[in-house]
Amino acid sequence: MFPSVIPQRDQDYHLIDTSLSQSQLKQLLTSNPYDIFAVVNEGHDQSEEDMFTTFLVLHSAEFDNRVILYDISRQAHTTITTEISFLSKGYIEFIDVGMVDRYPVKLYKRIDAE
Repeated sequence: MFPSVIPQRDQDYHLIDTSLSQSQLKQLLTSNPYDIFAVVNEGHDQSEEDMFTTFLVLHSAEFDNRVILYDISRQAHTTITTEISFLSKGYIEFIDVGMVDRYPVKLYKRIDAE
C-alpha cells in the first residue's frame, strides 16, 4: 500500500517500518529536523485508488505532544496540527462537520539523517 522509498527534494526517504512509541517518535523528530516526512493515504478504501499526500513533519520541544504537518505535495504550503500519539498509532484523523475520517499514515526518513 505504501512505497518503500519516496523521492523528495532530490533525495530518497525510506519507510520507517518499525512501530515507534510516542517518546521514541518525539526523539526521532527532535533529533532529525526536516528529515522526517509523513505520507497519508487518503484513498485507503478497497474501492478507491491510492491517493498519497506528503507532509514534512515539524516538531520542537515547545509543541509538547503536537506536530505540524506541512503539505508539500497536493495542497502545497497548507498545514495540519495533530497529536504525536496519532502518528505513533499509524493514522491521522480529519474532523469535518461531525464526521471523523481516519487515514493510514507512514513515516519516512532520509537515509543519511542521524
